[in-house]
Amino acid sequence: MKFLIIALFCMGIKTVFSQNLLQGQVFHLYELPKSEDDSRVFRQIIKNEQTDFMEKISIHHSTLKPGHKRRPAHTQEVDEELIIIQEGVLTVTINDETKELGPGSVLLIMPKDMQQMNNLSKNDVSYFVLIYKSKIQKNKQELAKSQMVDWNSVIFKPHDKGGRRDFFDRPTVMFDRVEMHVTTLKEGLNSHAPHKHIAEEMILIVNGNARMQIGESFYEGSKGDLFFLPSNHLHNLTNIGKGPTTYFAFQFN
Repeated sequence: MKFLIIALFCMGIKTVFSQNLLQGQVFHLYELPKSEDDSRVFRQIIKNEQTDFMEKISIHHSTLKPGHKRRPAHTQEVDEELIIIQEGVLTVTINDETKELGPGSVLLIMPKDMQQMNNLSKNDVSYFVLIYKSKIQKNKQELAKSQMVDWNSVIFKPHDKGGRRDFFDRPTVMFDRVEMHVTTLKEGLNSHAPHKHIAEEMILIVNGNARMQIGESFYEGSKGDLFFLPSNHLHNLTNIGKGPTTYFAFQFN
């Protein structure tokens, strides 16, 4: 009886803990409240949530108006940062390297690396920002470098369901593996049979309309919407719109 009580207590603690983790769901970007000032429009998608692998993660979407800086030059002292440009051209400096990056381009920024982003164009620039810290730091700072990936440099690889662009599959300061790719899926098709994996995954819809299975639930999303897929949860995506749908998929573990 004593061991049964202990087992039930441990199960209860585990259940309470898992309920405090970010759950599988969809975040509809354009339904979220927004704030606006002279320099940008801001929407908070996720704020200081915890997952199986992350001590904390925050995600927001910003539109930077012409002639403005995202922030003065700065570093993230303990957090990693992942930025996906949705629209427009962003001028980015990381340490001593500067690039102009357009829609679909990605920045993976390690802690303590100096960064600055400016909109030097005459049009708005929109982008998603993920700021996160893992529960266990996996690699030393000097072994994991920041990376800027220009959409135009990533080769499109066609296949029978549409095609794919592979951005990176690499270790970072926070994780043994961060993998990112973009899939273009033909009308009416699914990405793959429902499956699960250890890595946590996020899906960001670039265009089109999709239905996502997460566990036993189904969610729909379109341009700008974000799906979160917890570790070891059954999932798959189906294109339910007219024409192809394109989406980013990125995994952390």
